[in-house]
Amino acid sequence: MERIAFLLGVKEGYEDEYQQRHDNLWPELSEEMRQAGVRKMSIFRFGQQLFLYMEVKDYAESVRMLAKSPASVRWEEYMAPIMQNAEGDDYDPEDDAFPDGLPEVFCWEA
Repeated sequence: MERIAFLLGVKEGYEDEYQQRHDNLWPELSEEMRQAGVRKMSIFRFGQQLFLYMEVKDYAESVRMLAKSPASVRWEEYMAPIMQNAEGDDYDPEDDAFPDGLPEVFCWEA
């Protein structure tokens, strides 16, 4: 199991909209993520900055599958107008949806 984390951003003024959209995540997207090997995903928000953490069977394979899955592609296009990439530039669903993960520095489990 791989642990992946990366940064994204939500545009100023769209924080509540971002939350609402995730509160109403499409069931077909959840199913496509599960089929792509995503076992766990959490998103944390600090102001406009988003920290995404996921556990996946094989990240490269998950990205390949989700890049082709209809609900995932629609979701990224739906979210693009209210998001930013990690650098604060406009979010591009083709380039920013699944960036390279941050380097893991430390992990502890009981």
